[in-house]
Amino acid sequence: MALCSAIRKFFSGTGNSAAKTKDPTISAESSGDAQRLQAAHASHGALKLHFGCGPRVLKGWINIDLRFVHYAEYLKYYTDKHYPEHVRGDRSDMYVLDITKAPIPLPDNSVDLIFHEDFIEHLSQKNQIILLAECLRVLKPGAVHRVNTPDLIASMEHNSDMKAGRAGVYSKEWDAHGHINVLTSSCLKEMALMVGYSEVVFTARNCSISKGIPLEYRPDPNDRDEGGNIFADLIK
Repeated sequence: MALCSAIRKFFSGTGNSAAKTKDPTISAESSGDAQRLQAAHASHGALKLHFGCGPRVLKGWINIDLRFVHYAEYLKYYTDKHYPEHVRGDRSDMYVLDITKAPIPLPDNSVDLIFHEDFIEHLSQKNQIILLAECLRVLKPGAVHRVNTPDLIASMEHNSDMKAGRAGVYSKEWDAHGHINVLTSSCLKEMALMVGYSEVVFTARNCSISKGIPLEYRPDPNDRDEGGNIFADLIK
């Protein structure tokens, strides 16, 4: 329990809950990184976006969050099984951008792959729609947007006693993790199709239809079981 508590405290101030962080220094850094990305994207080769990266910055990816955190912070709580040395990126692979405040600074139909885990649930419903729409805009036709996010139904069924009313609702799903809008498979699919994705394919951990997705480390077994997350490929 102590480790689980420490992990939650750590991530409450970094990557996965960055969408709710308010820091006056972000705007200036974000503006500089937006310009840097606009200038650099042509030399990237395949464009792969990783949202809410926290300290798990991936080499060869465009990692996006509200601040840079060195990978050593990740290794305080996790082994390197899902983050071996050869895939660890640095500040040059990371871009401080607030995707709820400005468009992704990339052209239409330019991105080959998008990935995020335990990120979208930290956004409001409005910002979830904005994220999905922006990702659809920049993705190439037929490309995959991989979403890995906690499952509201699984969380409530495993932890709540609804017959007890208010007292039986597992409110820690929101209160302990900084979650704002936790999704169900049906809700995610309906939103994605509404925005304009052509298809939504539900799979399992590390079973994306795209071979380019890194090993997925969520859900953390200290936090929820294997069936506690939704794994979905949104196809443009």
